[in-house]
Amino acid sequence: MKLFRIMFLSICCWALLGGWPDAEAENAPPGMVRVKGGCFMMGTDKVFYYEVGRKNDRERPVHKVCVDDFYLDPVEASQKNYENAMSHNPSILIGEDFPADHVTFDAAAEYCSRLGRRLPTEAEWEYAARAGSRDLYPWGDKIDGDYLWYDANSVRAPHPVGTKKPNAWGLYDMMGSVWEWTSDWFSESYYKESPVHNPRGPDKRVSYRIIRGGSWVDDDSRIRVSIRFPGLADATEHFLVGVRCAYSPPAGKK
Repeated sequence: MKLFRIMFLSICCWALLGGWPDAEAENAPPGMVRVKGGCFMMGTDKVFYYEVGRKNDRERPVHKVCVDDFYLDPVEASQKNYENAMSHNPSILIGEDFPADHVTFDAAAEYCSRLGRRLPTEAEWEYAARAGSRDLYPWGDKIDGDYLWYDANSVRAPHPVGTKKPNAWGLYDMMGSVWEWTSDWFSESYYKESPVHNPRGPDKRVSYRIIRGGSWVDDDSRIRVSIRFPGLADATEHFLVGVRCAYSPPAGKK
């Protein structure tokens, strides 16, 4: 009877302290950041120009999107980690701590698959990059070199991953460094028809896959949290594309 009382009191204490340990936390992929699902306003209603006469219609209109819980790598794949998984390094400017670049979409998807992960959807990417912000950047409406490598501070060279400040959710280099692949097909007009819950891009191939985030050769006209480009759109965007993987928790472990 005494043992029964001890067990009963122990269970009550666990309940008061928040219950038994979260099984999801115990099984979380090593090193990944848990991104709690929620809703946000995706895109922008502000008008920008990529070049003379070309507005940012692909980023508009702003629209409500909701995503489920997922995990995301806190940094882009370094060349060392990419080579360990893929047995080769496609990058041109070599440095084991530099972000892998010249990564094709198929190679990025394969890299994540070998780690038991996947590429993030475009909606997941922007939700994580914003980290609760509705500004042009995760930290505010003005570009800030403390948070990213871009043309004004990179000296036209790559830098080790994770050396700038993270966003509010502990994710590094979501802006600048290298562009990042998402799993969605690209469509200029998709935002006008996007579903609210867990959008995954057009059902059928429309163009190239989407890259997000900008790179260390881009100026501030091509770096903001809402900017989106088709991968392979030109040599610069293709060459400086890397990879950051996502992971979905098993069903029932939210």
